Amino acid sequence: MKYTKRVLANGLTVVTVPSSDAESVVVDIFVKTGSRSETSKEAGISHFLEHFLFKGTKKYPTALSINEIVDGIGGDMNACTSKESTQYYIKAQSKYLPLIFDILSDMVQAPLFDQLELEKEKGVIVEEMNMYKDSPQSVADNALDALMWPKDALGRDIIGTKKTVTSFTPAVFRQYMQRHYLPGNMLIGVSGKFNEKDLSRIIRKTWSKVPKRRGGGFEKVTDKQKQSRVSVIKKETEQAHLVLGFKAFHNNDPRNAALSVLSIVLGGGMSSRLWEEIREKRGLAYYVRCSPGAFLDTGQFYVSAGVQLGKVEEAVQVIFAELKRAVETPVLEKELQKAKEYMKGKTTLALEDNQVRLDWYLEQVAFKKQVRTPKEAFERIDKVTAIEVQKVAQEIFVSKFASLAVVGPYKDGGLQKRLEKIIKF
Repeated sequence: MKYTKRVLANGLTVVTVPSSDAESVVVDIFVKTGSRSETSKEAGISHFLEHFLFKGTKKYPTALSINEIVDGIGGDMNACTSKESTQYYIKAQSKYLPLIFDILSDMVQAPLFDQLELEKEKGVIVEEMNMYKDSPQSVADNALDALMWPKDALGRDIIGTKKTVTSFTPAVFRQYMQRHYLPGNMLIGVSGKFNEKDLSRIIRKTWSKVPKRRGGGFEKVTDKQKQSRVSVIKKETEQAHLVLGFKAFHNNDPRNAALSVLSIVLGGGMSSRLWEEIREKRGLAYYVRCSPGAFLDTGQFYVSAGVQLGKVEEAVQVIFAELKRAVETPVLEKELQKAKEYMKGKTTLALEDNQVRLDWYLEQVAFKKQVRTPKEAFERIDKVTAIEVQKVAQEIFVSKFASLAVVGPYKDGGLQKRLEKIIKF
């Protein structure tokens, strides 16, 4: 799976991932800005823009006009916002490349920011907030971030608050885009079936006159955790949802390969240690999983589970016992190899999708010093040793760096106090 990268004179980065067996093409505008690029008063603006840019442009003046065109060609259109990036994409038959490229480019270059549409969309986003508040898993995830980075932008909810999003004006959006939606802070990705010469002509026509400007930036983390943190959020649920997190490594840290293997050993798949101990042996939870996450200047490793209401303490004890085991004893070679093959297999299956292929490269080009092909990434995973896995476990699984968020119908502080005593090695 090959890719090409080039940087235009104005600083815009173009990433292409051709696929000889595809009949479709996906165009993705990737902006290196997300919720951690916002001030506290702007909280939620990156996500709001993800909605608002679809509401009309100079060439396509209404949301309906955009939607009708994309529906009329059977295309797939969407966007997403994370802590550090915002993406807009359209996927369609390859013959429609000029059209979908033009729509996305006009959305970013010439949004209307209509006041009436803005007011309507405020209501939509408030309802989206309400939807997430009705989801115990989302509440637990957001509570964990707030625990881990209580005074940093990284700890804020991506969607913002009702107070912030209802205060936004067209001028606020324009100012934010003038700081972040600049060629030097953006990538355009194209994957699937396309002609390179035709694509180059389209890019020149659409982007060559956009002036060279650099922007972006983000608020670095400042939190210096000195003791474990626990938060129990009262919510009427039939199941308790818990998320246990530890700070980990930044995007370009070489230890991330070993951390990914550790994540699979502990909570990847139905033969992982935590799945076996918590679900199969004890029947404590319906789901249990692990995941590492890397940011520009820090990282995160978390364990999440949906647990019987009266079994939270037992589940946390079992989780900590497995973490301690990873700290004290190297992974057996058979288990190590199984984890590696699991990672490579799941990645290979996912990369059958052109959009996943494009994301593979966009994320790396945007944030990593070295861009690896899947083959090169697999070779790095194959080199991970049991000692490396044990070492990263020893480095991140430290009691005073643990943060635990639990959501359930708990009426007093008794559970929180008991959990504070449990989360120790």
